[in-house]
Amino acid sequence: MANRLPLLITLAGVAVLFLSIVFVFALVLGAMFFGGIEFTGGHTDAAASGPSWGLAA
Repeated sequence: MANRLPLLITLAGVAVLFLSIVFVFALVLGAMFFGGIEFTGGHTDAAASGPSWGLAA
């Protein structure tokens, strides 16, 4: 069993890498077909509210 441990660790790492690539691919396809993915809560809401953090006169 000890001889197979490096192989099992390598296979686990490859599986994690493959799943992360598939996840990013799914995010890109979702953004293309469903109008984007907004991680920050929506850019239209931020643009409509105006510069609330601007310089005070």
